Amino acid sequence: MRQFESKDDKGLHACLGNHDLVRYWDFAPCKNIQETRGWVRALAKTIQPYSAIAWAVADIQNDECIGMINYHHREAHSRRLEIGYILQADYHGRGLMTEAVQQMMTHCVDQLKTRRIAAIIHPDNDPSIRLATRLGFKLEGGPLRDYWRVGDRFMSPMLYSFIAV
Repeated sequence: MRQFESKDDKGLHACLGNHDLVRYWDFAPCKNIQETRGWVRALAKTIQPYSAIAWAVADIQNDECIGMINYHHREAHSRRLEIGYILQADYHGRGLMTEAVQQMMTHCVDQLKTRRIAAIIHPDNDPSIRLATRLGFKLEGGPLRDYWRVGDRFMSPMLYSFIAV
């Protein structure tokens, strides 16, 4: 994991421009590479450890962006935050996102002193649910009715949380 750079536009577009990968996210797929470049510029600036951070997930062999992981909605006083993640389809099933989420969790707990990490996951997103539960997240509630709006429709995701002890 590393900070986003301008060279990450194509790699991130393979995620954010892919309808199948973002169908459970709270925004529509990027229509073109220019739209994704706007995301890359914004994510490269998202180094605000008191509220949010976004990191590129990079291929260790060639440093190409293959995904993203972030935390957001951090409430330092309550020691809680939410995480999100996405990975190019060609890299699914290799344990890469498990490793990235574990590193993010360790950073949040050890460095930020976070106690509660939440993942808001669409109930049909089986791979994300399996990942979260494998890492110790528990289903706490949901569906959260009409929690996300994408275009003209609303989605009702589930709340999974990890409590550090």
